[in-house]
This record gives sequence, C-alpha cells and structure tokens, in this order.
Amino acid sequence: MRALWNRIVFDIAYVFFKLLFAITFRFPFFVWLRIEGRANVPRRGGLIVVANHLSLADPPVLWYAAPRHLCFIGRADIPSIPIVGAIARLAKMVPIKQRAPDRTGLKLAIETVQSGEALAIFPEGELSESRDLQPFLPGVLLILRQTRAPVLPVGIVGTDRILPYGRLVPKPAFGVVRVRFGQVIPAEQVLSLPSAEAQLAFLEEQVARLSGQRRARACHE
Repeated sequence: MRALWNRIVFDIAYVFFKLLFAITFRFPFFVWLRIEGRANVPRRGGLIVVANHLSLADPPVLWYAAPRHLCFIGRADIPSIPIVGAIARLAKMVPIKQRAPDRTGLKLAIETVQSGEALAIFPEGELSESRDLQPFLPGVLLILRQTRAPVLPVGIVGTDRILPYGRLVPKPAFGVVRVRFGQVIPAEQVLSLPSAEAQLAFLEEQVARLSGQRRARACHE
C-alpha cells in the first residue's frame, strides 16, 4: 500500500513540475527552450546520462527536456536542506559526497541504474567557471563498469543566462536555451578503449560536440 501511495505522489509531482517548468521558463525567465534529439532517449531501461554543467539551472532544464524521469546525482548535503531536500528525495536524487570516496553513494547510484532508472550525471563534478568543458571525474566509469548500461551524452547550451556562475538567484534570460541529446553509446564501446583516461576523453568529446564547448583537457595536452 505504501509503495502504491508513493507512486501516486510521484506521478502527481511529475506532472505538476513539468507544467510548472513549462510556465516559468517562458515567464518570468523568458527562456525559449529548444530540445534536439529527444527521440534518442530510450523510454525505459537503465541508462547513464552524461551532460556538461554550466549553471545551477542545468538539472531542472535537463529534467524538463527529457521524455522520462531522470534521477540526478547531487551533493550529499542537499537532502538536509528544507523544502529542497524534500523535493530531492521525491525525485529520487542520489546523494554523493564531493571530492571524497563515498561507497554508499556509489552503491546507490549503481542500484538506481540496475533498477531500470535513468541516472543523470554531471561528470565535471562542479560548475565550469571558464565555460570550457572541465575534465570528467572517474566516478562515471565506476558506475558504467558495474552496470554496463548504455550512455546518453547531452549538451546543454545557454543555462548560464538564467543562473550565471556564482549567482544563486535566477534572472530573465531573454534568449534560447538548448538541450541536445546525442546518440546512445553502448557501454562496451566506451569500456573497450585502452585506458580510463581514454574512456573519459571519449565521453568528453561526445558531450563537447553537443555543447559546442572547448575541452579543458585537450587544451593542456
């Protein structure tokens, strides 16, 4: 009975927030959202979604653009924040400690994908102040190796107009924000590359191609 109730609450919240974002992106934020490659998103089954991270607005924009629910990896302290934490728990957010080993969080992320959910990850680990695509952290590979789930690269463009780096209060964007879904990549195509560095570089290239960003790793090679 509890599981049924949770499902009902989740479904109501899902529809409510889809409508809320559809309205607020247009007004008061004056965002014209352009979604490309939406048909590339598998409608069911475990999936690892990897995207660039320009703004704190990225999670709601990406979530709204996707044709299925996305479970996001987020900071471990988010569930303890009033109101925001309740929404994060309802949205099945996976809390993970930043820049520190977190076996519990990693285990939950793996279980989320294995249960058939789509897990959204910003592998840069933090916002990009320079707007370049920062080197991906290896945690995404740990999840990929354990789940063997397909990877969906995504490029997000223009969210820094809503919430620029360093700002916590959104502002009207008066422009277009784009979300570009790439082609699904089988896990073996990534894991067959000769090293972890090559695997991360490959994923970075896929996301950079969609976001139009310069890769910081490539600049230092």
